[in-house]
Parts: sequence; C-alpha cells; structure tokens
Amino acid sequence: VGYTFAVPDPLAKADEAAAATGSLRAPMPGLVKLVRAAAGDAVIKGQPLLILEAMKMEHTIAAPHDGVIAEIAAEGAQVSDGTVLVRFVEDGQV
Repeated sequence: VGYTFAVPDPLAKADEAAAATGSLRAPMPGLVKLVRAAAGDAVIKGQPLLILEAMKMEHTIAAPHDGVIAEIAAEGAQVSDGTVLVRFVEDGQV
C-alpha cells in the first residue's frame, strides 16, 4: 500500500497574494533576521529579499515578480502573520 502526502507550502500563498496586491506579507509570525535588499532596489522574480526566522527555522522570502522596492521591513523587526514585509512601487511610479 502506497501513500502520497501533500504538504502545503505557506510561502506559496504569500507569493500569489503579493503578485495580486503589490506587497509581500509575512506568511507567519516571526523575526526579520536578515534583509538583502533596500528601498529603491530593482529586483527580479525569485531574488531573495529577506530571511524570516519562525518556528526555529529560517525562511527565505523571495520576490514574487520583477519590480522595484518601495519599502522593506527593518532587520530585527518582530512581525505577525499578514504584516507587510515588502511593498513594491506601483506601475508608473518611480
């Protein structure tokens, strides 16, 4: 007898929401351990933006799409589920 298990990825929901809203929200409560980008940086889809420490694990939060960062969470910030971590510049604004 074989079993197949599907493990939901909490970061996948965050990517979908970010693509739709222009912001990237924390998929779970945690600590912003390391920030790898800054406001004004042009980023590409999949580029690591920050490391979120949650449940004694480090989770890499990557850009869900190409864009320019308007705001990014501060290193050392304690965030709750749904907190905006990264806000992208809206189309047409620079």
